[in-house]
Amino acid sequence: MTFTFTKDVRRRLSVAAGVLAIGALLISLGSLGPTRPGTASARRIEPLRTVATSKKLIALTFDISWGAVMPPKVIAILKRERVAATFFLSGPWSLRHPQVVKDLLAAGFEVESHGQAHVNFSHLGTAGVRQNVEAANAILTSLGAHPTFIRPPNGDYSQTSLQATADLGYTTVIWGTDSLDWMNPGVGAITDRVLRRAHPGDIVLMHASDTCRQTDLALPAIIGGLKKDGYTFVTLKGLLTAAKTAS
Repeated sequence: MTFTFTKDVRRRLSVAAGVLAIGALLISLGSLGPTRPGTASARRIEPLRTVATSKKLIALTFDISWGAVMPPKVIAILKRERVAATFFLSGPWSLRHPQVVKDLLAAGFEVESHGQAHVNFSHLGTAGVRQNVEAANAILTSLGAHPTFIRPPNGDYSQTSLQATADLGYTTVIWGTDSLDWMNPGVGAITDRVLRRAHPGDIVLMHASDTCRQTDLALPAIIGGLKKDGYTFVTLKGLLTAAKTAS
């Protein structure tokens, strides 16, 4: 039997054949390595803000980028109160104050990275983030530290920076509670904010740079209030270890 197609039917068949060919090509390409939820290429990285735990554990963290007046005041209070803490130090500051870095380590405080240039990581590409982090790492390791956490300047990050720092073996840490001491809002305001917002597994952002002029004045009341409320102070590594042990 012989079929005779009209010009319109032949055109429709030609279009259908083309669609099928494109579909087959897409299926073929997909089989070479599709991106599926859960694969590394699709995984979204999140910074560490708080740690899930029912234990009343809290990590006080202090950023330092400049100054020589506030750091010893904060360190003296922590030592006097026998409180564990984590310090995020910038490369340039550490280079200018190497003995303070060594003293922090000798006293048992945790020393981590605050990067090199104090710039927003989201404005840097992968190469820029790596260069920033590696420059600070070279300084910190030369002073005896072994940082595995990084707090990006201004708490700024992007998926690009999170991936770049992760590739270097770092976990990006932000915070659960911002004390706002960097705004110098008043000793009472800083103290009340931390005590009101603190929660088990919390990571508290504070500063020991000279631009923060009220941190040392608020710190004793913060420590006293948290102790009264039953909190135990730990470093970031201690917080993660305790949470993992409890799970």
